[in-house]
Amino acid sequence: MTMLLAAIFLAGCSSSDKESSSAEARCLIDEASKTKDFKRMLTLADSLGNAEVISEGESYYWQGFAYYRLMQRRTAEFYWKEAMNATENSTDPDELATYARSASYLTSSYIRHLNFASALKVVKPALERLDKVGFDDSSDYTNLLIFAGCCQAHFNVKDSTVNELFEHAYQRHITHVNESHSKEAYRDAVVGLINIAYGWLSEKQYDMGLVWTERFGTLVADYKKRYADDEAYIDKQWARYKIFCAVGMEGQGKMAEAAKAYASFQHTHFAHTIEGQLDGSDYLSMAGHWQEAAENLTDIEKAFVNEQTGHSLEDIQRYWLKKYHANDKAGLCDTANLVANKICQRLDSAIIKSQWVDAEEQEVIRQKEEQILHQQEHLARARMWGFIATIVSLTIFFVIFTIIRHRAAKRLAKVTAAKERMEGELSIARDIQMSMVPSHFPDYQGLDMHASMTPAKEVGGDLYGYVLQGDKLYFCLGDVSGKGVPASLFMAQSTRLFHTLATQQLQPAEICNHMNRELSGEDNVNGMFVTLFLGLLDLKTGHLTFCNAGHNPPVIDAGTPEAAFIDMQPNAPIGLWAELDYEQEEIESIMGRAFFIYTDGLNEAEDAQQNQFGDDRLLDILRSNQYETAWGMVTRLVKDVEQHRNGAEPNDDLTMLCLKFSK
Repeated sequence: MTMLLAAIFLAGCSSSDKESSSAEARCLIDEASKTKDFKRMLTLADSLGNAEVISEGESYYWQGFAYYRLMQRRTAEFYWKEAMNATENSTDPDELATYARSASYLTSSYIRHLNFASALKVVKPALERLDKVGFDDSSDYTNLLIFAGCCQAHFNVKDSTVNELFEHAYQRHITHVNESHSKEAYRDAVVGLINIAYGWLSEKQYDMGLVWTERFGTLVADYKKRYADDEAYIDKQWARYKIFCAVGMEGQGKMAEAAKAYASFQHTHFAHTIEGQLDGSDYLSMAGHWQEAAENLTDIEKAFVNEQTGHSLEDIQRYWLKKYHANDKAGLCDTANLVANKICQRLDSAIIKSQWVDAEEQEVIRQKEEQILHQQEHLARARMWGFIATIVSLTIFFVIFTIIRHRAAKRLAKVTAAKERMEGELSIARDIQMSMVPSHFPDYQGLDMHASMTPAKEVGGDLYGYVLQGDKLYFCLGDVSGKGVPASLFMAQSTRLFHTLATQQLQPAEICNHMNRELSGEDNVNGMFVTLFLGLLDLKTGHLTFCNAGHNPPVIDAGTPEAAFIDMQPNAPIGLWAELDYEQEEIESIMGRAFFIYTDGLNEAEDAQQNQFGDDRLLDILRSNQYETAWGMVTRLVKDVEQHRNGAEPNDDLTMLCLKFSK
């Protein structure tokens, strides 16, 4: 059916008007978007891509856009990744625009669902590539600057580079507005400033939040002077400006000014819409006006136009829990209980719906991967037949063929020898790498320590190590981005730096700062980084000082029912930004408390169906089993991971370290 649509569209078109056909195709897709017929958009994007009316990358982008509007986020993210893969080596302006747009939407989706680590992996190389080819004048590039700032702020809100990124994006928006004065330029800038202001307010940085809110308000006022007839849009954005002012001033302790800003917000039409009432309830809850917040959310059910909308986990979290909290704090027990009953009624169907959507999205992704595989097989068969035809024609020239075959045999022998040599060198590299991590652990009275590392390939990017200086034990465990030889070389650098700096008896945060400056230099052309947990244990008192650089949270009290992930500052991984200043934390004593560290090759280990081992399973195992030794704990978890994989190839390096210290 999809190919038939493409054939109808292409009827009468020749190669000379391909550009015109592409423009018409985009018009059809845009029309489907405006009418919110996203299923039709899917069909158009797929068929027009197969017929090569639009590029492969653009086809994937539009399919991702349609799936996102159909609330199938994981499928959308899959297609946006494929769009970036299809355009990553192109220098064509249209292809670069598709690449930037796909990167922007993918990063936005990750950040919206608080997946900052994945967002960082997309936005950093995307900006570097667009800078390299000089494609930095689009609104999508500007959005990526803002998203990079949001990621940076999440890991370290005090980092000066955060506001530098935001200022760069702001100046680009203002320049674009001053050059064109178009509605589109203004609206792009408004969205950008909303994201920045909301980001600062969400991080409770109220001073910075109000600075950006005022810039946002100035932009809306300027828009009103030029497009006064666009009343609905102006009313909505002015209302947002006022509610942002109210939240920021309340956060600064300026209650009277905050109340005045909220009163101005109430005079807008937007304030009396469902969306406006939700925004208003955030301020009212913050200010402790629970009765007003509860009244503001009275008609919240009007937000759900159809049954499907009101039965998602996101809606329960965003709307119903907010309504329950307001009524409960206002002392409206009967209403709060009524809302609680509605939450319970919707929760079961929401979970079922979530599972159904996940299964449907996985099937769509599987089918698309299978389609891509079939296309590759078709191309391989075409190449094979071409090769056969070439061989047949060459048989006419038997003598020449014999000479060529003889030379080819020699080349094959060289290739085979080179392959064997490479395999031998990789084996040696693995031995060298494994020798860089200790296989023997400190013989210190009261200290029980053990670790293991299993690379997913011949060599890997995980690391661990320790340095014992008198009564001070330095230890670390890390995970380098990527796999294979590049990751192993970066791992070797990281391990060397740790040992060198630990022997100087520096504090953990100082070691991380030195390592970060060394690894973030100009030599790091591939943008590699390492997540690292680095601890310093006082073997006299059990006092633990540590610094976490973007790594998974360790588990304390492992082997007891109280086992739990520790709360800590996330910081950023080492190797991203040389100017970062890492924060150090401490635990008064871990005496008699097993401390367990690991890489994501443990909790993200997958079976053949791509089901992950998971954090919950890890905690269940560590809570429900007692371990006499650190070796026993690590060995047990290695077996649990192998059992979970059930024969599937490992998808990442697996490294674990456990230490127990008692008097």
